[in-house]
Amino acid sequence: MRGAGTGEVKEVISHLDQSDVERAMLKSLLVALKTRDADTYDHSKRTVKISLLLGQKCGLNQREMRSLELGALLHDIGKIGVPDNVLRKPGKLNDSEWAMMRRHPRLGQEILRGLSFLDDARTIVAQHHERWDGTGYPLGLRGEEISLSARVLFVADAFDAMTSDRVYRQAKSYDEAIAELDSCSGTHFDPQVVAAFHRFPRREWERLARGKNLFIVPDYQDRRRGHSS
Repeated sequence: MRGAGTGEVKEVISHLDQSDVERAMLKSLLVALKTRDADTYDHSKRTVKISLLLGQKCGLNQREMRSLELGALLHDIGKIGVPDNVLRKPGKLNDSEWAMMRRHPRLGQEILRGLSFLDDARTIVAQHHERWDGTGYPLGLRGEEISLSARVLFVADAFDAMTSDRVYRQAKSYDEAIAELDSCSGTHFDPQVVAAFHRFPRREWERLARGKNLFIVPDYQDRRRGHSS
């Protein structure tokens, strides 16, 4: 079982233009996340592709796209530090449990501290629950105080969360998820990122919501093949 899990993680990161040491570090982080909570790991994989498609539409450059990919892949790494009774609770969280869950961006930021090749991704991880109107967490940043990459990830994260089954609710339909994005545009979400979401054909997003082609990501850079890790 363990070999199959590490092999699948290796496939997820096989295209990334990193040194062997960096790829080994990434693999260790992702294996830890997958072992801790497979649903969170699968959500992270889906969120990568949604984020990169949105990032292209929002005009991110190659370096920003690379950081966005890493940030999306690791955005919930801090949930490793959330207790099981909170992370896997089959119902709504109470106030104290919600406070523990809201710690995961800071925990993720701390887990990635000192890994210089993840510095930009670390900022994205730290900010991915900040809201356009300043009501997010952990810092209450608003508008363009939040990095564009984190604003992109926030929309991608929310879309996948809404269109995926959770232990406490069934998935929303595409139309319901789009209506939620639109209703929160300008409050939770950057309106320009929501507008970029609408520039993709519905069939593309529905395919993503069904979890198709999770290993295929937009080709935003010259990719080196054949690395081992």
